[in-house]
Amino acid sequence: MTGDSAMGSWNLTIHVWVRKFERNLEDHGLKTALSKTFSYLLHFAYAKNFYRLYRINLLEPTEPSSPLEGVEFRWLTLNDETAINEIEENSEWLKGTVRGRLRAGAICLAGFEDGRLAGFNLISFGEVYMPLVRISRRFRGDEAWSEQIATVKNYRKKGLASQLRYRAFEELRRRGIRIFYGGALADNLPSLKLARRVGFHEFVEIHYLRVFQWKRWKYVRIKN
Repeated sequence: MTGDSAMGSWNLTIHVWVRKFERNLEDHGLKTALSKTFSYLLHFAYAKNFYRLYRINLLEPTEPSSPLEGVEFRWLTLNDETAINEIEENSEWLKGTVRGRLRAGAICLAGFEDGRLAGFNLISFGEVYMPLVRISRRFRGDEAWSEQIATVKNYRKKGLASQLRYRAFEELRRRGIRIFYGGALADNLPSLKLARRVGFHEFVEIHYLRVFQWKRWKYVRIKN
């Protein structure tokens, strides 16, 4: 790696770290932001995550989508450069990857108000990677995986995330998808509440532990 490329990689890491702290500060307050930052600084040596997987059978009826005042929904293309940049700024772990995901067959539904990103749902097919628990899985042709669903802070608690889900369900059914999967950390209560509200059911919790290079996974079934 050259000096310039190493410096560029370091600058990107710093940018992601600062952006994470700012978002945690906005969303959760100083105490949680500092706690999450401390955990991030130690992640090279230690990581412990409880990750819940959920799924929905799209052969069963779900609530239909409905208009949301002032919000335009559309499926993104590679030409939506501004929206893609906004998505990567909103969800730092996607930085520099959204275009590649779309080229590989992923789809992304986004909501806009006055031309600015309000929220999005990125969905993948086939081989996927779950970074929080370091697991890869290949989904069947009639299955899909929700890589990320997020709303900009100013648009939360307005029904936007639910509408992203309902519209995604409709498109996935049209594509012949039967089972739609997603996941969230067990302590991410807003994300889990949203999933339950639109019809997902949690079915397993993955306990991931890493100490330096040693790793362990444990799967705990969830009874609904």
